[in-house]
Amino acid sequence: MDNTLLIALVVILITSGAVLIVRRNTDGLITSVTSRNGKKLNRDPTFIIAGPSSSGKTSLFSLLTTDEIKPTLMSQQPNIALDFLLPSATKNFKFKLIEFPGHPKLQHDLFQTLRDSIDIRGLIFLVDSTVDPKELTTTAELLYEVLKITERRQAGVDILIACNKSESFASRPPMKIKQALEKEIDSIMLRKKKSLANVSTQGDSHLDHETHALDIDPAGGFKFECLEGTVDALDGSVLKNKVVNWKSWIDLHAVN
Repeated sequence: MDNTLLIALVVILITSGAVLIVRRNTDGLITSVTSRNGKKLNRDPTFIIAGPSSSGKTSLFSLLTTDEIKPTLMSQQPNIALDFLLPSATKNFKFKLIEFPGHPKLQHDLFQTLRDSIDIRGLIFLVDSTVDPKELTTTAELLYEVLKITERRQAGVDILIACNKSESFASRPPMKIKQALEKEIDSIMLRKKKSLANVSTQGDSHLDHETHALDIDPAGGFKFECLEGTVDALDGSVLKNKVVNWKSWIDLHAVN
């Protein structure tokens, strides 16, 4: 009998200790919550920098976080600033700023973060404005994959197409780049629809739900204005530290 009571007391003490540990750990989760599948969700107000390789993303991240333009190599992992201060004089509120590599094999981190972030204030999609609009297919494919995720949100995610390298004589105007991306995304959507039609004809009903995220058919082809989130296009130059338009965009979307 005494042994039984002793064992019961030990079990109670162990259980109580475990509860206290769990509670303490839970109290420490300041920047994340847990989803149904057990993954931690980012609930911090967040800005994301994304785009194709060699567009200047890491240099922009460095400029925004350190006010310096540092030599960079091709990123292999995301860069994160947990206490990013707004470019404006109002510096009493901090955000999380995350920059993702543009290589196709490393884009899964970007897509997962877009799914797991609750409060995305804006996405800066950096592009090289000197690239021929006819060669924007890869860039448009990445943006399309991003939109498949962001447009599943109730109000979408606001996106800035930041047209970098505007100091170059070969740079294109932001509106031309925006229109070229719309045209490419429209072509991508047409290819997807044909592919889905072929699969459906063959009797395969297992279709990826995200494939339908941009299943819109506006008159005259795909337009960014048909999306839930707003899409702006502004020029700038990281190399020349001419990013005031982008900083203003960040300031505006930080409070909205």
